[in-house]
Amino acid sequence: MAFLVRLLRNRNFVLLLALVLGLVVGEGVAVYTESLVLPALGLVMTLSAASVTTRELASFKTMPTRILVSLLLNYVVLGGIILVLAYFLIDDRELWAGFVVIATVPPAVAVLPFSAILGGDTVFSLVGVTGAYLAALAITPLVTVLILGADFFNPIKLLLILAELIIIPLLLSRVLLATGLMRKIQPWRGTIVNWSFFLVTFTAVGLNRQAFLSEFGVLAKMALIAIVVSFVLGYAIKAIVHAMQVKPKTSVSLVLMGTMKNYGLASGILLTLFNERSAIPASILMVFGVLQMIWLVYLFPRSETSQD
Repeated sequence: MAFLVRLLRNRNFVLLLALVLGLVVGEGVAVYTESLVLPALGLVMTLSAASVTTRELASFKTMPTRILVSLLLNYVVLGGIILVLAYFLIDDRELWAGFVVIATVPPAVAVLPFSAILGGDTVFSLVGVTGAYLAALAITPLVTVLILGADFFNPIKLLLILAELIIIPLLLSRVLLATGLMRKIQPWRGTIVNWSFFLVTFTAVGLNRQAFLSEFGVLAKMALIAIVVSFVLGYAIKAIVHAMQVKPKTSVSLVLMGTMKNYGLASGILLTLFNERSAIPASILMVFGVLQMIWLVYLFPRSETSQD
């Protein structure tokens, strides 16, 4: 029983289970969970934002360099590579829209816990992630409109979705911290976040089950993009920062910021703003994101970062 409980609280297992069930069950069930995607993401964002104290938020104005480096890595380097690869490999307009949204969303919330797990610079990651989410309020709608055009979707609706998934969760997280409720929720936060992502992944995969099982050529191209941004880019960033003699702890945070996007947030935006097909790229990259989390443990052994 204890093993089963640990398994059901394991992030990698939960996300892989969502993928398998989405492929097995398909659209018949996913259509009923689609309306729960945004609330689930809002819950994830609220619990994730609660890891940042109000004092830490107030101190961000003293850390502009870390914020700028994080924005450069996540939006310019990672987002730019995603767009360039998708431009040359993807000729489907709906799938292209999916990659555009992925490129403009902020980094994954998993950057924070993985920074701690891998022995990275948690303060750097905290500042970078929070700054990137605040910047997303402007970057995501502006770049998406610039690339796709305002006639392809409703920019106002995108702003409302971002308010639901960033501003409101940030405010609710202050309430949780101020009332002390977060201390009671804390032991269950990881499990709640994991199963919320289960719902998002299951829905996105389930709604596109037919495409996953039939469009192998397109899936192979998207898998290639996922491999490049998850593994090749991660190794390249580590090699570059090592050559620059950056501290091991900081290099962990730089790799995380430069390779991880919030694919769950992208899925929620795409399912709500566009259609099910546009969410396929986010689903593919989310699967490789799970594999990347496992790989990062070997890329950054704790013995390496503990020397710093």
